[in-house]
Amino acid sequence: MNRSKWIKAALGLPVLGLILAEGAVRGAGMVDFPIYDHNDSIGYIVKPNQAGKFLNKNAWAFNALSMPTADAWNPKVRPNLLLIGNSIIMGGNPYDQNDKVAPLLQAKLGGKVSVWPVAIGGWTNVNEAAYLEQHPDVAKSANYFIWEYMQGGLSQLAPWHSDYVFPSHNPLWATGYVLRRYVLPKFIHFGNASELPPTGALDSANLMRFERQIDVLCKAVGKDTSGTLFLYPTKAQLILARQGKEWLPERGALLLVAKRHHLRVVDLAVHREWKESFYREGTHPTVEGNQAITSLLKRELKNLK
Repeated sequence: MNRSKWIKAALGLPVLGLILAEGAVRGAGMVDFPIYDHNDSIGYIVKPNQAGKFLNKNAWAFNALSMPTADAWNPKVRPNLLLIGNSIIMGGNPYDQNDKVAPLLQAKLGGKVSVWPVAIGGWTNVNEAAYLEQHPDVAKSANYFIWEYMQGGLSQLAPWHSDYVFPSHNPLWATGYVLRRYVLPKFIHFGNASELPPTGALDSANLMRFERQIDVLCKAVGKDTSGTLFLYPTKAQLILARQGKEWLPERGALLLVAKRHHLRVVDLAVHREWKESFYREGTHPTVEGNQAITSLLKRELKNLK
């Protein structure tokens, strides 16, 4: 082989390698994930009417109202339960659709109730309130609601960070995207790449906004006990609680809201059946943890008067 052919081969091999790598990444379903819109009013939200299968095994779906469910919004079929929260409720890429909280709860309740999740990963209760403001028909259709709360949930609206956290389009070069999102951050710091909601002190304006939406929901339900605040601790906060320490600084303000609106309060940290082993990495539950949460929520619904 002459020199020019050696040069062509040397140049062609890397190109061939990139083509093969791109095919492997796409074929493995590594970029089959939800796509987001972002704006100042809600921060960000999954674009409506999407479905896929991350890594060719973890199914996911969002309906026309960006709810993380394959079911089309139809509030007139049977009583509606709004299940409001963040990634604890939505799940995410590491879970198959059937292993997420809302589908598990729907399966446990059967056809008695329609479970409608209003939940996007990384949201605070401020983002969730903004969603209900923008979708008043959803709030007004509630027959009961469960609203998840994590520490710092009323600190601020969770912002959109970047396409490497909440992607706004499908990547043209899948291999490069996967390297930048999953591999390089292990060695290089690229700024805020967290998918977790922000934390901080309670903001009084956000508390008022949150309570206004609770008022809307309570009026829609029209019962003495119309909703539940579901307090979810991280693993570190659970350990604090088990030591007899307060894990939720804003508990007093939340209890006042609950008292004014006759809400039930479920603190996961006080339930002895909830275990440290139910955390996948310190914040999100394992599949077994999701199952434990849905059992607890089903019991909560059963105990309603």
